[in-house]
Amino acid sequence: MSANEAFNIASLKMVHDELLATIEQSALRLEQFSTDRTNGELLQSCIEGIKQIRGTLSLIQLKGVDLLADELLAHINDITLGEDPTTDKRLELLTTAFFMLPRYLEFCLQTSRSMALLLIPHINELRQARRAAPLPESYYFAFEPLKVTRVLQSTPLQEDISTLVRRLRHMYQTGLLKVLQGTQVKPSFGIMCRALERLESACGASSLSNFWWLANASLSAVSEESLRITKSRKMLFSSIDREIKRLQFEGTAVLSREPDAALIKELLYLLTLSKSITEKTKAVAAAYGLRPLSYSDAELAREMEFLKGPSVNTINSMAAVLTDELHSTKNILERAAQSGAELLTESPELLDTLKKIADILAIVGLVSPSNGLKQEIEKIQRWQTSGEAVNASDLLGVADTLLYVESTIAGLGKSNLSDEKLAQINALSRDDVMANNQIAEAEKLVIDEIESGLAMVKRALSAFSESNYDKGHIANISSTLDSVRGGMFVLGLPRAAKVIAGCMQFINESLMEDEQQAAIQHMMDTFADAIISLEYYLDSVKVDKQADTEVLRIAEESLEALGYKV
Repeated sequence: MSANEAFNIASLKMVHDELLATIEQSALRLEQFSTDRTNGELLQSCIEGIKQIRGTLSLIQLKGVDLLADELLAHINDITLGEDPTTDKRLELLTTAFFMLPRYLEFCLQTSRSMALLLIPHINELRQARRAAPLPESYYFAFEPLKVTRVLQSTPLQEDISTLVRRLRHMYQTGLLKVLQGTQVKPSFGIMCRALERLESACGASSLSNFWWLANASLSAVSEESLRITKSRKMLFSSIDREIKRLQFEGTAVLSREPDAALIKELLYLLTLSKSITEKTKAVAAAYGLRPLSYSDAELAREMEFLKGPSVNTINSMAAVLTDELHSTKNILERAAQSGAELLTESPELLDTLKKIADILAIVGLVSPSNGLKQEIEKIQRWQTSGEAVNASDLLGVADTLLYVESTIAGLGKSNLSDEKLAQINALSRDDVMANNQIAEAEKLVIDEIESGLAMVKRALSAFSESNYDKGHIANISSTLDSVRGGMFVLGLPRAAKVIAGCMQFINESLMEDEQQAAIQHMMDTFADAIISLEYYLDSVKVDKQADTEVLRIAEESLEALGYKV
């Protein structure tokens, strides 16, 4: 599935110049109105210009920009004459939209393709300003999912569904909060996916189970492939929480309800955008009939960044100015080589010109030529102040640098400056204080041991379940957990140590007892929730020893559900 919509590039080329002139004129009227907000003629002229733009875009049937023009028109019609506290923000959004329109048209001409979804963030800014519902990220995702027919087994629940879902919702919200804050994103997705996996199991053979299955796969793909966590995606993750809330408060009455089709479409779009190839995501993609996209999330981000950058006209204008400045400096150097280096002291404007060029190059991300030019500036400055003799080879070195800068500037019109900037960003160095601190190293070793212990416990529990509950697989779990508990005390984490003690009690009194309990699989699932929340808490401790212990409530509630109050 491609993001490139069919459009007639010949039609766009035919109207481009006139369209661009109308956009520039309308933007100028808007700028004039911003300084004279009682002038209704300026505002009306801008409105008429937008209507003309909208009509032209309708003729060439260029998807995306027509909707942006609609929002422009709706937005500007809400502006009132005179001083109004909301007018500044409205004008700012309109100015941004007037910048994006020609940039997107330029993008379509340069690439011979249209990607309307690049404009969704800008359309949504205008929609949200007038309190209209934002467009979903999948708005241009033309896809009708298949009816999923999975063979699901229905297993009786061993506890009240509202109690179970309340605990699982708390688990999901714990991870969601961190994702919304942008901290511990990967482990947070892990605990959210665990909650969705348990919800899928709890809903058995109902249609709602498929929704949790899809949501789990989509969030796993977002985490595994490190997709951007944008505002719209945060809203999507919060929408899943609202579905959990419905199940919590309405109970089994919602099990047969068909989930929101728009929410399913958004999750499917995110899944296919991730390009994930895990067994889980492939199974979901096949069940819904998903087809691969021709673009990735990283490509989308790169194209969106390019749209924010300077236009080709701006770059070419800047390159022309810089080239003229370089010609004047080269003329001075050429005369100095012929008539004597003392001419350099008679040309004070030389240094000012070169400094201006170097600064501009640095601003647009061309760090290497900028640094080379600055070195030559230091040489010329030294020659001017010291009056020392300058030979022809020294001047030739300066001329070579200027030629290098000039050749770089000559190719600016073909360069994506946003990518160039990113390529030139210097990685920030960090002082690894922890590595030089013996106490920190000791704590790291303890954390590694705790992680290994918890991993061993998970493997043992898994083998216990797969072997039809052969107790030989869990015979050593209690001693392993005791070592983990000791490590928690060493790290100064008493609440976590108490949770471990509760886990040991459950192992010794419930799993190792002679008679096997009927609800053992449900007990194992609930106990696994406690172990996973401990792992999540340990991930937090690795980042910050003073990490919030609230996540331990999930483990405490899970143990309490098993009859072991911490």
